[in-house]
Amino acid sequence: MGIKVENLSYSYPGNQKRKPALENVSLEIARGEFAVISGTAGAGKSTLIKHFNGILTPESGRVTVDGLDTNSREVRRKVGMLFQHSQDQLFEETVYKEIAFGPSNFGIRGEELKERVYDALSLVHLDTRILNRSPFSLSGGEKRRVALAGIMALRPTYLVLDEPTAGLDPESRTKLLGRLQNIHKKGVGIIVVSHNMEEILPFAHKVISMEEGKILFTGSPEEYLRVGHSPVPLLTRLMKELNRKGANLREDIFTAEEALKELQKLRQEKEREISEKIDGTVMQENV
Repeated sequence: MGIKVENLSYSYPGNQKRKPALENVSLEIARGEFAVISGTAGAGKSTLIKHFNGILTPESGRVTVDGLDTNSREVRRKVGMLFQHSQDQLFEETVYKEIAFGPSNFGIRGEELKERVYDALSLVHLDTRILNRSPFSLSGGEKRRVALAGIMALRPTYLVLDEPTAGLDPESRTKLLGRLQNIHKKGVGIIVVSHNMEEILPFAHKVISMEEGKILFTGSPEEYLRVGHSPVPLLTRLMKELNRKGANLREDIFTAEEALKELQKLRQEKEREISEKIDGTVMQENV
């Protein structure tokens, strides 16, 4: 089971003479997987994910979620979507009503509804004291978390996020990625559209790279780096540059811990070379 895309093509109305936004796209994202979709602007990333819960309907081809066609109402519960400007998704009078809207729309009432609201609020680390406030009185980061809580109250099987860290400061980005990691640990499949591979790769199981409405690459983060697709994370570029200058380091790395191990290995090798040269010089002088 999972999200399955088969020979998907799509053109926006009025753009028939231009290249299609998606052209014969096929891919699979397994249930519980953490996937990142990368590519330049206009690659078709956002158009693709809008097919995952029926916002857009295929022009040709098919998209299914756990075997269900995306015109099924159940798919809208299974696949939660958080867009880049998530504050635009807010519309209710209070934070409580905002978070409760989705599950109540699916018939959840009473204590179960209240429990879902409080669980979702806790998941995004917001205080219960804001429940009676207007969501529009909150800061930008809080609005984004309320929007995420509203999705998580549905208890989706998959969470799809379009550039979730855009516009956030470094501390807020780190906290958001930590929350996504916690959500993923609960068994929710995470699909992130992002151009910032340095942030997302350490969490990903699968990388999907797109260009001009087509899939260029699908595979693990390690394979992505070995093949040399762009964008390339900063740490990978550093390893490549050191190798060009004579080092012998792994290039398929994307975490600071892995980079540190490689640099420590390089340092040890250089220290050993220097020690051997010194020992050789001393031996010659003694002779």
